[in-house]
Amino acid sequence: MADKKIVDLNKFRNKKTLKKIFVFMRIPIVILAVVAALFLSARLLGNVAVSNVTDTLRQTGELFRKGAGYPYSTDVSKFRKATAVGSNPMIIYEDSSVVLGSSANAIFSMPLSYADSKVITNNGRALVYSNSSNDVIMQSKTEKLGEITQEGAVIAAALAKNGYFATSHSTEENQSVLCVYNNRFEKVFQWNCSQERIADISLSSNGKKLAVAAIGAENAEIYTRLLVFDIKKSEPLVDSKYGGTLFLRVVYTASNRIIAAGDNKTIVITNKGEAVDELVYSEDSILAVCADDSGNTAVFYKEFGGSKTGMVRFASSGKKTCLTTLEGIPDCVTAYGGKLAVANGSEITVYSSTGKVTRTVEAKNPVSEIFCCSGEIYTVESGSICKY
Repeated sequence: MADKKIVDLNKFRNKKTLKKIFVFMRIPIVILAVVAALFLSARLLGNVAVSNVTDTLRQTGELFRKGAGYPYSTDVSKFRKATAVGSNPMIIYEDSSVVLGSSANAIFSMPLSYADSKVITNNGRALVYSNSSNDVIMQSKTEKLGEITQEGAVIAAALAKNGYFATSHSTEENQSVLCVYNNRFEKVFQWNCSQERIADISLSSNGKKLAVAAIGAENAEIYTRLLVFDIKKSEPLVDSKYGGTLFLRVVYTASNRIIAAGDNKTIVITNKGEAVDELVYSEDSILAVCADDSGNTAVFYKEFGGSKTGMVRFASSGKKTCLTTLEGIPDCVTAYGGKLAVANGSEITVYSSTGKVTRTVEAKNPVSEIFCCSGEIYTVESGSICKY
């Protein structure tokens, strides 16, 4: 009789159990490996990339904690502003900032001390400051990243894609003190201006260069100095004076162009000061200026006595891609991903880079603010944030 093979059932069960455990653990192991690789890459790129990875990991847990969805009712008595920080809506209240998830759940909240707080966002970070405070706070979507205190109340501020940021304040000796900080909150540049008040600042993507609009008066005439700095040099690369024009907004684009929008004209120059383009309109007719993260910029101004609106879009290269006239006066506008969204009453119109209408949305109520997250349009209407 042939020998019979004796099967050890305990060993068999152990092998089967180990195989199931391996299959079950395979996905978490792969996820951990990917996360480790992301963190390694982020460490090489700097702390801005680290905060992006950290935000992503923290938001993964929020997938299991759903909110009530949109519309999201705000605290109207304390509401100041709503905007986008990365792919999430962000609300500025008089006493706090709140970041919302995809289902309107609050994923992060940070206390604020000043009722007039303002916010600038770029690449998943937000710079919060106040014209009545010396403090400047940086936050991501899920945590407070750091804080600095200036000598005086902050007049203007800017935030670069890599986490560098700039501020201006005044002192007894100077009308404006311009400071640039790196993403470790270390001051890397300072420029003192005794005669002019800085109206706006814009940083290049890497934070190493910046454009500045500084307003002054001479012989009873208003003028603007438009300056371009390299933070490694004490003297400006460009220092041009424009009499009779108030440049209120400057945009340093991803193509190293500077777009400066004023009360009666918008100009485009290179970062060496060479003229690229110019748009002239009636004095004091400008309505709004908006720009996306790449620096594609749209200027809106009154036409035909204020019954219509001129809309001109400049690409980040400085070239005009759209020059059109809109009916009526828009209530709010925004630029995102090369597109423009314009709200007039409860009607929202989305335009392509060439001014072609690509989408229309009928909001539930008149729109007071509009912004975009991950291609979705968000509005502020009657005390609620709506999503379309």
